[in-house]
Amino acid sequence: MNLPKEVEPLRGGTDISSGGAVLVQSKIAAGLAILTLLIFLPVVEHEFVCYDDDVFVTNNPKVAPGITWDGIKWAFTSADIDYWRPVSWLSHMLDIELFGPVAGAHHLTNVLIHAAAAVMLLLALNRLTRSLWPSAIVAALFAWHPLHVESVAWIAERKDVLCGFFFFFTLWAYVRYVEQPCFRRYVLVFIGFLLGVMSKPMIVTLPCVLLLLDYWPLNRLNTAPGMMTVTISRWELARTTGRLVAEKLPLFAVVLVLSISTIYSQHHVGTMTVDSSILPFWFRLINATTSYSIYLGETFWPNSFSVVYPLVPIPKWKWMTAIFVLVSVSLVALHQAQRRKYLLVGWCWYLGVLVPVIGLIQVGEQAHANRYTYLPLVGLFIMLVWLVNDCCSALNMTRVARALAIGALAGLALVTRSELGFWENGATLFQRAIEVTPNNASALNNLGCELRSRGRKKEAIRRFEESVASYPRPHAYLNLAIAYFEAGDEPRAVLNANRAFRLAPTDNAVNEAIQNLKLSLNNPDEGFFVSRVLALAFAARGDNAEAARYVQMALRLKPAEVPLMVDLAAYQSALGQHQEAIATLRHAIELSPTNSAAHSNLGALLANRGQRDTAITHYRMALAQEPNNPNIHHNLALALMHTGQLTEARKEFEAALAQDQHFLPSAKQLAWLLATHPELRDGLAAQKYAGLALTISAGSPSVPLLDVSAAALAAAGNFSQAIAVANDALSLAHRQGATNSASQIRRRIALYESGKPFTQTKAEALAP
Repeated sequence: MNLPKEVEPLRGGTDISSGGAVLVQSKIAAGLAILTLLIFLPVVEHEFVCYDDDVFVTNNPKVAPGITWDGIKWAFTSADIDYWRPVSWLSHMLDIELFGPVAGAHHLTNVLIHAAAAVMLLLALNRLTRSLWPSAIVAALFAWHPLHVESVAWIAERKDVLCGFFFFFTLWAYVRYVEQPCFRRYVLVFIGFLLGVMSKPMIVTLPCVLLLLDYWPLNRLNTAPGMMTVTISRWELARTTGRLVAEKLPLFAVVLVLSISTIYSQHHVGTMTVDSSILPFWFRLINATTSYSIYLGETFWPNSFSVVYPLVPIPKWKWMTAIFVLVSVSLVALHQAQRRKYLLVGWCWYLGVLVPVIGLIQVGEQAHANRYTYLPLVGLFIMLVWLVNDCCSALNMTRVARALAIGALAGLALVTRSELGFWENGATLFQRAIEVTPNNASALNNLGCELRSRGRKKEAIRRFEESVASYPRPHAYLNLAIAYFEAGDEPRAVLNANRAFRLAPTDNAVNEAIQNLKLSLNNPDEGFFVSRVLALAFAARGDNAEAARYVQMALRLKPAEVPLMVDLAAYQSALGQHQEAIATLRHAIELSPTNSAAHSNLGALLANRGQRDTAITHYRMALAQEPNNPNIHHNLALALMHTGQLTEARKEFEAALAQDQHFLPSAKQLAWLLATHPELRDGLAAQKYAGLALTISAGSPSVPLLDVSAAALAAAGNFSQAIAVANDALSLAHRQGATNSASQIRRRIALYESGKPFTQTKAEALAP
């Protein structure tokens, strides 16, 4: 490849190939690595945390056995957990192979890779800029900044440190290629990038970073090579830029394939939120802008970190301040683009490298995360260090610059060492998260998991309860259900499992729970509970056949469990097995004659089969146990109405409304009965209940409600109003394509126009 000429040393640069320079660089690199290891050494005493460490390592059936052919194949062919990243998976497997499930050894590997990444950054940046000490300070800031504790102290973030190492290795290889362009050196660049890609997809921005480095410090656009200022034509600039972009096309091709693969895999596993009804784009844009500002602020004032920051409404002043800060820094960087190119390059590095994780396409449940700053902060460090170096050199204040650097690095190292303590185990980690971000549903749920794993069941239940109170989510309800089951409170366990399934029947957490539950079916201590919970799960999905099957499995273990018989009858009825459902409920009543649900459900089945007298008997027996249940009062009223006991029916409808004044079915049916039945017609009362029904519908009346209201008005003699309301019902019916309703309403309008109320026939006893 014939590309622009070799990079020339910057002003004040040194020849890094000389023996003395190499020795000094080696000593600094060794010191950087040793100090980094010492700062992060406490992590070797830390534990795994139940926040991805279990999913990625300890409980991962492909990783936990260590290096196996099956595991290697899975690493290279699967993206079923988050995305394709075989190198990071293989590193976890290698740790297991060498050290077993010893958390300290896994932590130490993270620290070693992080230290190696810092050294690689030093080597790459020094080779790029020929400025050893500024490069060393940037590398130290990268290595010791508290924002990077999350990436290093969290075993599951092995992908971060690996990606960082290969990112900086690729920069180093790229400088070698620019110094002496050849196919062999380009292959090394490509290999480094590919290994980074196989560690974490965030490296997709690297080709753009290389283009930034072509501008500064490599000066490959030829606008100011070395100490000279050369003016070139726009055509020459465009041609050179095009050549530099073309040079990186193989890298961009990898980026394209990886981006499509990552978006697909994360959408497939359910970690990506793209539905604008869940998180509208305007909110994601505001959150992204605010996150840029938050990371910027925490770079200069690192304090009070949480492992997860929940998505919350952002005050207007906050995001407007963020916009002001970002625009201001951008304008300064552009204004100084000729004199201080490093400002523009560093700022674009920071903004650009964050793009994949800034939240425009939401992945996960966090508003932002410290781990996302692992690579982007290098851009800010370059801006800061080179600016201070320039200013102090111009003012002949070199000692001041050294003092500032030493003070800043020492302070950051102390804060980092302190921050490491919160990562000792899951309990300390999530307790800290709750202190920093109160009502953090995710942190509360994970703290509950950690406490449950330690046998602290009551505390775990309390945290799970707080989590679902803060933000009801299926996996938190499932965790609460399991905690209650382990504490011996099976009714509450079933209740919360049912809440989880009804909240999100096809949620990934629910799918995973179903698979795990199936594995426990043969456990004699858990089989009954598991069968019952699985029945609830499939019922929530509308799979009544599977629900019935699992209930029958549970009943084989506990044949006299009447509530389960009631559930089974409901599933049988939904499947059209009405005779079997009736038999099941009769058997339940034999075992428990006072079971309200069994009597009520049997009454409904018998009423549907025309056996209304027997149904009335069962409804009354149900009401004897549950006199405050509006549903039973309503169903009894319908049965009484169909048997001609209209006065009794009216009393039961009114009883239902007395128990629940917003019970729409009774309000509507009672209004219709009083408006249209010749024996009970009471226009004023009908208007009252029709008005109540409209109020309950919250100002969104349906065709049937408008029809009932018109009938009530006609019964009270208000025919002009009745005609107007009936015409509204007719128009709405036409818009909805309800031709049968429209035909009936037209017939009733004709009556109202002739000054007659509508009088029902026996077939029209039920409200429309």
